[in-house]
Amino acid sequence: MSRRRSKRMKQLNLTSMLDVCFLLLIFFVLTASFDLGEGILPTELPHDGLSANANPTTPPPMPLNIALRSLGGDDVSIQVSGMTAAPADFHELYAVLADHRYDPATNPTAPYMEEDPITITPDRTVRWAHVVNAFNAARRARYANVQFAQAR
Repeated sequence: MSRRRSKRMKQLNLTSMLDVCFLLLIFFVLTASFDLGEGILPTELPHDGLSANANPTTPPPMPLNIALRSLGGDDVSIQVSGMTAAPADFHELYAVLADHRYDPATNPTAPYMEEDPITITPDRTVRWAHVVNAFNAARRARYANVQFAQAR
C-alpha cells in the first residue's frame, strides 16, 4: 500500500483560485471605462451667426504696442503702434490710450476694448521708472491686459 501512495503525485486543487481570478476579471471588465471624458465649455453662441459686438465689415484692430526708447538721461521716446503722432510724455500717453478705449457711454466708436492686450516693449537702455510709468498710464486708462515684451 505504501507503494501505491508514492506513485501517485499530489495535485493542487485550482478550482477555487480560478473562480477568484474569473470573478476579478469580470469585476475589472465591468467597471473599466474606455472612453475619454468629455469636457463642457459653457458658451453662449449668437443666434444670427455673428457675435454681438462684431461688425462684419470692419477688421479687428491691430494690437497696441508701446515702444519705449531711451534718448539719453531722463529723456524717453514713446511710440504707440498704429498711431502717427507720438506722445511727448506719459500724461499724453494716458490721454491717447483713454481716447482709443471703448466706452458705451462716452466713446462708443473707439476700436479697443478693456480686455485687448497692450504690450510694452522697452529698449535695453530705458530706465525702469519709464517702463513703470507706461504701465501706470495703461492701467489708469483702464486697460486690464497689460504685458511686457522682452527688451530689445
